[in-house]
Amino acid sequence: MSIYYHRQITIIPKLLRLNIGTHGWSVSFGPRRAHLTRHSGGGRSASVRLPGGLTYRRSLRRRRRRG
Repeated sequence: MSIYYHRQITIIPKLLRLNIGTHGWSVSFGPRRAHLTRHSGGGRSASVRLPGGLTYRRSLRRRRRRG
């Protein structure tokens, strides 16, 4: 049996949230149905909640500069 901890702290209502859990932390920016997230490991993702209980999530990568 595993034990997990998750806590969500609202910094700016309906716009900015700090999420703390057993595996790290993240900061979410945007309304509840569509937001950008920055993870503690440096990763970034965007997600959109669709009608019917569906969620679309995509990891965002940094573009490489061509020299």
